[in-house]
Formats: sequence, C-alpha cells, structure tokens
Amino acid sequence: MASASISPSGSASKSVSPSGSVSPSGSISPSASVSPSPSIATESIRKDPRLEIERVACRAYLSASQADITSATPVKVALDLTSYDLGINFASNKFTVPVSGLYHVVGQVSYANADVQADKTYYSIIEKNTIVMSVCSSHASHAAIVSAHVTDELYLKKNDYIELFAYTSGTGNTVDVLGESSGAYTYLVVRLVTREGIR
Repeated sequence: MASASISPSGSASKSVSPSGSVSPSGSISPSASVSPSPSIATESIRKDPRLEIERVACRAYLSASQADITSATPVKVALDLTSYDLGINFASNKFTVPVSGLYHVVGQVSYANADVQADKTYYSIIEKNTIVMSVCSSHASHAAIVSAHVTDELYLKKNDYIELFAYTSGTGNTVDVLGESSGAYTYLVVRLVTREGIR
C-alpha cells in the first residue's frame, strides 16, 4: 500500500512498499535479485574397458633340409629354430597355445629342387591336436623348388598345439623338405589376434 505526505514547502514525497521503492530521482530499485542462468549438466560417456592383449607371437623354421620324407604319408616338419618367440611357447617342433583366443596361423613347406618331380603334387598342412585344419597344395610342372603356402585364422583354446606337416603323393621316399639357415623356405608363424575370440 502506498502512502503520501505533504511537506511544509508544498512538495509531495511518495514511498512505495514492499514491492519496491521510488527514489527522489525517480529510479526504481528491483524488489528481488536475478539469479544467474541455471547450469546445464553434461552427460558423460562411459566406454567399456578393453582387455589387454598379451604379446603372443612366434615364427619357427627349418634350418637344414629334412631328407627323404615318406611319400603318401603326412610327415611332421622338424622345425628347430625360431626367428622370435614372444611368450616362449614353441618347443619340440610345435607351438602350444598359452591363452584361448583367435590366432593368425601361416605355414609354408618348400621342397628341394633336386628332388622335385614333374607332374606331382606337394602339400603344406596345419594340424591342431593332430587334426588337419588347413591344407594348401602346389603342382610341379617341372623339377624346381616348390613351395606350398597356407594361411588361416583359427580359434584356439589354451593348451592346444599347432604343428606343420609335409605331404607328397607318388614321389617315392626321396623328396627333401627344404631348410636353410635364414629360415626363408619352410616355416610356421602363429600370432594372437585377440583374446575375445568368436562370439
């Protein structure tokens, strides 16, 4: 409610309450302060943590030729040296799986040119726990070095083992698997891709 009074000089003064007041100059003071704009909450993004992948990788090779393998019978390649073996999982001519997961596997078997016979087939075989998993063959059109190269990705369980085999058909027992100190001709490569495996 507003009230008014008259001063002896005849001037009138006016006050306003309680919503605000009028100053002699006529300015109006606010009845309430204005709060700052409300803060906007930001939404955080949560990511699922990734499992750390162990460093598991191996390359084993044949450092000297394996002579006179038996024809028409799978013969295990006697891989004897490694270029690298992260995790130390290669021994006794085989790779033993240290952790379950998806693995990239490569095998190559080369046959010495002095023993290769024309019009015969030469194989490279990857076995898991004595079971054939992957096969590649090469046909010789003339007597020269022949290499059979096989690549695969396999889901392997802990303590499974991988071996490389050679196979020839109709060649007699006179063919050598070619080995060499650089490891360039006959070898096995196994590398862990992911521990998550196949869902």
